[in-house]
Amino acid sequence: MQDSGAASPDSGKWRARWIRVKLLSADWTALFWFSCRLTLGIQAFGLAAIAVGIFIFCALGQTSLGVGNIFLLLLSLETMFFILLSMGLLPREKEGRTLELLLVCARGRHELLLHKFLPICLFVAAVALGLTSGFRWLVGGFSWPRMLCVPYALAATAGILTVVLTTYFRNQYGAGAVALLIAIVVATLWLDPLRTFYGFEAGPTIGRARPHVTTNRVILAIVFVFLYDHAVRRLKHVELWMK
Repeated sequence: MQDSGAASPDSGKWRARWIRVKLLSADWTALFWFSCRLTLGIQAFGLAAIAVGIFIFCALGQTSLGVGNIFLLLLSLETMFFILLSMGLLPREKEGRTLELLLVCARGRHELLLHKFLPICLFVAAVALGLTSGFRWLVGGFSWPRMLCVPYALAATAGILTVVLTTYFRNQYGAGAVALLIAIVVATLWLDPLRTFYGFEAGPTIGRARPHVTTNRVILAIVFVFLYDHAVRRLKHVELWMK
């Protein structure tokens, strides 16, 4: 008869691994929840109320909302939310005297950035989902996945840009103002976001080349990855942003 105790070493290893995974998950979840409360806080309720108020105003305005207007409204609102929430990530940690604790708990700069930026992404994603679904129900006539994803991706890029700027500026409002200025300048003087990334022709196309929507989205993804990598590299030099 085969001794059942021969299998105990393997079962013990799996049990130890499972316990380790549970501890790591509990540690990560606790730190993430702490970051959510500090990053979002009461201002999240205010921003959500603003989003609901804007939707109600549009619904009661009895005005015909076209695809272009809805796209630009969602883009503007989500960009503002990303910038407002991102500009205080590191400065708020300094003011709350929790930055050192976060540096000790986070095992790497990628984890540090995810703990701080991911709550913002999830919150704005929930707002975007609600508004896009609401306008789809109210107006219709547009692609729900594109209207949900394209403004959100553009706004998230502005958000990660704001995080990068907070490692250069000591004042969070200065970082937010510069990020907003860059977003406005890029959108108005260089890009046509509605046409370039959504693919909707808002006006006559005579004399204008058709935008390469897929290529532009790939370029946007590259820009986002570059900004994220730059933010991580900046966070590795603590002496540069702890002053």
